[in-house]
Amino acid sequence: MEKKNFQSSITASISAGEATKKISKVPEWWGVTFSGDSEKQNDKFVVKMGGDSFFNFTITELVPGKRVVWLVTDCHMPWYSNKKEWANTKLIFDLSESNGGTIVNFTHEGLTPDVECYKDCEPGWSHWIRTSLLSYFTTGKGQFKQRKMIKYSVSVDLPKPSNVVFGHLLNDVSKFWPEDFKGESNKLNDEFVFTTGETHYSKNKVAELVPNKKVVWLVTDSIRKTDNYNWTGTKMIFELTPKGDNTLLKFTYDGPILENEYERLVQICDMCIKEMFYNFVVNGKAK
Repeated sequence: MEKKNFQSSITASISAGEATKKISKVPEWWGVTFSGDSEKQNDKFVVKMGGDSFFNFTITELVPGKRVVWLVTDCHMPWYSNKKEWANTKLIFDLSESNGGTIVNFTHEGLTPDVECYKDCEPGWSHWIRTSLLSYFTTGKGQFKQRKMIKYSVSVDLPKPSNVVFGHLLNDVSKFWPEDFKGESNKLNDEFVFTTGETHYSKNKVAELVPNKKVVWLVTDSIRKTDNYNWTGTKMIFELTPKGDNTLLKFTYDGPILENEYERLVQICDMCIKEMFYNFVVNGKAK
């Protein structure tokens, strides 16, 4: 079966020649650190996405109003087991004019669902092409991802008394939380770290602790290396309310998210509390 490369298309009221020029203005629409030249064939440029990452590009084809091809000649993606996953892939922009506007068909040749980074690159490219590049075409400004402050709460009724639920929150974080855990979390001012591979890191502190009633984790340092995003300052609040022999647990995420990631946050919070923590408390296993 043929592997399906990532593709995305946009249409804008702009000439194909002007669209070609704007695609070449990389920093104006792609939220990266940029150096080099990117306006004519054989130009070379470098993109960085935080940390010691880099992506080296050569423009192997540039036909104004028709086609732009960037070849990734080398890269370092420290967040993945294959740190050269983009190497020898191509970013292809095919342009055509229709009804007074221009259609841009974007293909990342070599970025297919079977590669490790696809889960991160697919939503990333969707934003940069469909939102930011389109905005740059039509308004002259790209749309970089913006942070906003939100509070999201999810509750679950647990068939255990509050002292038992509280004990699990203090002593068993590594057994129900979906990330790797290191440190201590069972008394005030304890510190611990969550990690997901090499891509995701957060350092946390037990900022508030009221026996059998409330636990608050404060994120004191964080980074998602795939896009250099951080959520430092976030509070994760666990509030317990006795209901006879049961306990109502309310979990609140209080902090920043990127504007296009609300649904993802909801899914993660619901999974952690309604599924993983509930299953651990009731069955002794998070999954």
